[in-house]
Amino acid sequence: MARNEHNWKRKEYETWDEAFRGLAPAVRQQSVRVAAYTQALFVQACAGTFGTDTGEGKSRMRGEYADLAYKCGMYHQLGKAMVPPEYQIWQKDFTEEEQAVYKKYTTDGRLLVANLQERGVRARERRRGELVELPTKNIPWLMIRESCEQHMERWNGSGYPAGRMGNAISPIAQIVGLAKELDRLASETKSENPFDEAYQLLTAQAGAYWSEDLVSVLKQARSKCRAIYNKYIHYTMTLPKTIPLVERRKDRVMGLQYRPMVSDAQGTVVAYEAFPWFGGIPERPGETETAQELAAMFNRKEMVPDISFYFLYEAADTLVRIENCKLKIRAILLQMLPEFYLQPTQLQRFNQMFKDQPVSRENLLLTIPMETILAANKGQTEIIERYLRNGIRLVVDGYDPAKLPAEKLKTMGFLYLRLDPALHLKQETANTINQLRQEGFTLLGCGADTHDALGWLAACGVAYMSGTMTGVPVSEDELIRDSLAREM
Repeated sequence: MARNEHNWKRKEYETWDEAFRGLAPAVRQQSVRVAAYTQALFVQACAGTFGTDTGEGKSRMRGEYADLAYKCGMYHQLGKAMVPPEYQIWQKDFTEEEQAVYKKYTTDGRLLVANLQERGVRARERRRGELVELPTKNIPWLMIRESCEQHMERWNGSGYPAGRMGNAISPIAQIVGLAKELDRLASETKSENPFDEAYQLLTAQAGAYWSEDLVSVLKQARSKCRAIYNKYIHYTMTLPKTIPLVERRKDRVMGLQYRPMVSDAQGTVVAYEAFPWFGGIPERPGETETAQELAAMFNRKEMVPDISFYFLYEAADTLVRIENCKLKIRAILLQMLPEFYLQPTQLQRFNQMFKDQPVSRENLLLTIPMETILAANKGQTEIIERYLRNGIRLVVDGYDPAKLPAEKLKTMGFLYLRLDPALHLKQETANTINQLRQEGFTLLGCGADTHDALGWLAACGVAYMSGTMTGVPVSEDELIRDSLAREM
C-alpha cells in the first residue's frame, strides 16, 4: 500500500452515521442510489416467489422488510470506511496487493456491521480494537450482514470474496448486487441512453451473473428503477440528453454528414467536416444531391439564408452533443453554401443561434471559398469582415497565396486557411505553410486521399486534415457512437 496510507489512521466507529461519514463522498452518494434501487427490487421480488426456495428465504423475502431492504442497500459498502479514501473506489491501475485490499471491504463490512449491531454488548465481552461477530438469529441483523459480505458474489461463482454460487448467495445480497451494478452501469456508461443500455446488458447476463428469477424481477420493476434513475440523474456521471433545435425526422429531405478530420498521420480524430446532403429526388429514393447541384434553384427561390441556418443549427446541435458527451472533438467545419456570403447581413440570426444553442463560436468553423472573397463587392466584403469581427470563424477554402495575399486576409480578420489541394506535395507550399503558421494562421487541409498526402500535410503542421484517408462520411449518431467508442 503506497497511496498516502501514512496520512490516514484507521478509526473505531461507534455509530452507523459515523461509519457512513467515513466513506468517500462518491461512495455515499452511490449508496443512497443503490438503497433506492434495492428497495424497489425487493418489493417487486416479494410480490413473487424470488428467494423463497428455502425456509430461510421464505422468512426474509417479506414485504414488511421493505425499509430494511433500503438499509441493506445503504450500508452495503460500509466496510470501505475501514480503509483510506483512495482505496474506496476501484481503480484500473490497482496492483494485485491493492486489489486485495479493496476487495476486503466486503468481509470487513460484515464485521463492522456486526460490531455496530452488538455495540450494546458489555465491553468486557469484546476486546478493544478488534471486530468480533457474535452469532445471531436476528433476521434484520443477518440481512444487513449478508448484504455487506455477499453483494459482490455472482450466480455463476465468479464473484468475491468467497466465490459463492447460486442459492448459496443470500437473496437480499443478490438484490443488492444487481442494484449496485445497475447503478454503476447507468451512472458511468458513456452514452446518451445509459439506463436503457445498462438494463439491456443486465438482462443479457441472466443465468450467468444473475439468476433468471432475479432478472425477471428487474424486468417487472423496470419502470420503478427508471424513475429512481431519473430522480438521481444529476448526481451521476450520466451524459445529458441533448434537446436538438433541428428535428431529425426519418423522412426529412436534407441534413448533414460528417467526415473525420485528423491531426496527424496516425489518424487522431480532432474535428469533423460537415457536408450538406439533399434528398427527395422524384422517382430516385435513397439518392442525394449536393449543394452545388442545387445552388441555382436556391438562389432563384431566395432560399439560401434559410437553408444555411438550417444546417448551422444542425451543426450547433451536434456540437452540444459532443460537449455533453465530453468528447475530445475540437470543432465542426461546416461546408457553407458559397452564395450565403453574397446575401444581406445575417449577423442578427447568428447571434440568435448562439443564444438558442450556446456553443462556443471557436468550435464552429464555416467555409468560405477563396473565389467568393475575390468576387465580393465592397458591401459584401464589409459583411464578411463584420462576421469576422463578431467572432464568426470563417475558413478560407481552396486558398492559393498567389491569388490572394495573406496580408489582405489578416487585415480582414481571417485566422483559418485551407489550401487548394493542387498545391500539395510541393516544397514551395511547405515553405508557405510554415510562413503562414508563423504569421498566426491555423492551417487546415483537405484532399488527404493518399498516405503520401496525409503524411505530407501532417509533416507541414496542418491542424485539421480530411480526405478519404481520414474516414468515410457518417451520420450524426454514428459520429457520437464512434467517438465514444474511441475514447473509452
